[in-house]
Amino acid sequence: MTRRTNFMFRNFPLLLIAAALFASAIVPASAQVPPARALFLDLDTVFSQSEVGKDIRSQLQVMLSEISSREKTTAESYVDREQALLASARDRDPAVLQKEWEILQAEKEGSGNLFQIERTAVQSASNNARRQVNAVLNEIMQSILVERGANMVMSVGAVHVGGVDYDITAEVIARLDKRMPKLKVERPR
Repeated sequence: MTRRTNFMFRNFPLLLIAAALFASAIVPASAQVPPARALFLDLDTVFSQSEVGKDIRSQLQVMLSEISSREKTTAESYVDREQALLASARDRDPAVLQKEWEILQAEKEGSGNLFQIERTAVQSASNNARRQVNAVLNEIMQSILVERGANMVMSVGAVHVGGVDYDITAEVIARLDKRMPKLKVERPR
């Protein structure tokens, strides 16, 4: 082994320390990250207990109940039409009866698809309303971060122990209730 190789093996730990010091010296001050100061939020509680969350849920329930009611009435009318068709079977041409039965079944299937499309539209309306609330929530959380000198909001579910003093859920709900107590849920056409 050469003298140079022996020198490197003997001084390898010193070389690593020197390399680390050199690397830390070239990192600009702006790249150094400030210490994490986190606040915690239970977003599910915000949506379930805030006034706007209750308002949105109420509107969605009315929409879904109205769809279910119309679907039930429509299904009952199809049962009546099927029974009437079957009751008239003895006096009719089997080929014509079969054709009418197939048309009725196609209408019934199409009706079911339309009700599913309406439910999907309600889900889309729910998602859109939640996006609008989230935009306001982001502004509220940003202001709380500044006021408390924190730099992040984490889910309260991420906390295993402690953090009670840093839970901002109640404060966020109170501010959201003032800024956005209601929101008209618009179903897409």
